[in-house]
Amino acid sequence: MKKTYLLVAAVFMASTTFAQRMKKERLTVKYVQPPTIHLEDGMGFHSEVILDYKAEIDAEIAAAEEEYQQALAEYPEKEAAAKAAHDELVANYERDLEEWNSKGSLGKIIEKKVLENSKPQPPRPYYPPAKPIKREVTHQKLFNESQLASTYCRVEGLDEDANGVAIEVHLFGFENDDPVAEKKEFKEYNSKTKQETTVIKSQWVFNYRHSMTLRVVHPNGSIILDEVPNSISDFKKFESGLEKRSYPSSNANTYIERLQSSSVENNLKTIQWLINDKLGTTEQARDIEVVYVNNKKGDYTDLENAMFDAKEGYGMLMSRPEDAKEKIKNAIQAWEAALDEGDMDDKKARINKKVIPDLYNNLILASILVEDFDKADDHYSATLRLDFANRDENNLKELKLLNDDLRARHQK
Repeated sequence: MKKTYLLVAAVFMASTTFAQRMKKERLTVKYVQPPTIHLEDGMGFHSEVILDYKAEIDAEIAAAEEEYQQALAEYPEKEAAAKAAHDELVANYERDLEEWNSKGSLGKIIEKKVLENSKPQPPRPYYPPAKPIKREVTHQKLFNESQLASTYCRVEGLDEDANGVAIEVHLFGFENDDPVAEKKEFKEYNSKTKQETTVIKSQWVFNYRHSMTLRVVHPNGSIILDEVPNSISDFKKFESGLEKRSYPSSNANTYIERLQSSSVENNLKTIQWLINDKLGTTEQARDIEVVYVNNKKGDYTDLENAMFDAKEGYGMLMSRPEDAKEKIKNAIQAWEAALDEGDMDDKKARINKKVIPDLYNNLILASILVEDFDKADDHYSATLRLDFANRDENNLKELKLLNDDLRARHQK
């Protein structure tokens, strides 16, 4: 009996010696991201936004102005002709009235009976012809080109320079299909009557886009970038909110006018990101997790201290990069030492299958952020020989993509 009790106690102690409970320290790390296209040192930029569709509108406005000025020039002659015609009517009236007054009374009585009083009537008072009014040209919204350029076409990390790379963004105008009022049937259940009824709802539906192109030209004339992002050139589908009625209560033009502004803003934000991704040195923010083991008995003090070192280092990457990297490297050393004793097959091991994937995640991310891309690759390659869950594999693949991207950006 005593031996059995001791055996059970030993098994229980062995099974709970390293009962790991993983903890996650969530934080946002900021770091510097170099461009994918490296310009010569000291190279600046200048930018320009061009509304290509404005030329057509300007031509229509100019035509309306020309018509108006022509009408103004012709107005005096037209007014003189109208005045002359009215003066002639007045003269004729006065002549006819004089003739009528010269007839005898008997003649007038006879004439009145026969011709129903043909006494001449005075013409209406003279009113000059309406003055010309300029034809109003209805057109899509125009934007301030210089304001758009200064807002969306700046390159982070570069100074403005008239002799630097030229950034040109062309806007080709808003396009949309004819709006269609679509009707849809829905079933609604009335809890009071316990019956289901069919209701009709309607909404405006149409496709729209505002095409733009981005071109970046080096001072030597070579084209650095010439792109038309698909997210900008492709038509998008607009659907207004559903209303419980057979026809929308709002005017479709209201939505079109709003989209003329929002599509330009959204598209230029895409171009702004593209410009700075390719040419700018930008500050990036990434939400991360530093994973460690809940340290109740002091068995994982090394991992907890590594978490604190990493957290402190990540927090000062932008303000004190050298000090930050030293802190992060201390965490890397601790995680690597822990991995050296790792055992994927022994559940009772301190560093077992439950802990190892998170240590690699910590290690690869930390190596990337201290710009040790070879170390990050080596650790990622090591994970390919291990049996990780799909979730862990996907997380590591994402870090591999980040490592490849930043490695390429740091290579000039």
